[in-house]
Amino acid sequence: VSLHFGDMQVLNNISFIAPAGKTTALVGASGAGKTTIFNALTRLCAHSSGEITVSGVSNAEIDPNALRANISVVSQDSLLFDETLGENITLGSVDVSQKKLKDVVSAAHVADFLPSLPDGIDTEVGPRGSNLSGGQRQRVAVARALAMEPDVILMDEPLSNLDALLRLEMRAELKGVLADSKTTAIYVTHDQVEAMSLADRISVMHEGRIVQA
Repeated sequence: VSLHFGDMQVLNNISFIAPAGKTTALVGASGAGKTTIFNALTRLCAHSSGEITVSGVSNAEIDPNALRANISVVSQDSLLFDETLGENITLGSVDVSQKKLKDVVSAAHVADFLPSLPDGIDTEVGPRGSNLSGGQRQRVAVARALAMEPDVILMDEPLSNLDALLRLEMRAELKGVLADSKTTAIYVTHDQVEAMSLADRISVMHEGRIVQA
């Protein structure tokens, strides 16, 4: 896949496979094109040439709404809504059962900071999750991504805003959550140690190219 913004080439003949049920890390400095790959995958921007497939189907042939349902995103500062914790995790979807909600709450260790379950699921999180710490907000975001049962979870530097000790803790927990859920994940980071700790496969990016896998 290649992608241009005017005369600037952002992705230059990028080619990689993210194996099903595994975590693939994209490592590189800021501006290497890592986040642009996410935008091309979700069709937030159109690639200039090449083909992207999700579960064997070209993403150009998938209805955009269906594509967004099949791909969940966890970003650096995941947006939470001024709703209850349960509503933030399910996004109001009636398709998420109480059992599934409890399972993802447990898997993402959200239960660690709730007073009780199941009543604790209805804890108010305040505007943008103001009642939760940064690590707690990110755990809610991971739980939300898992609850949607997507084909792929895209993680864009999800731990970068946390302090060093919490990053270590979350790194270990996240590795276990992704392994247990057998979810296909693509994880963007500039931290090589983080990539080696979390991922089954690593692609190193530089100036819009993959230079090593």
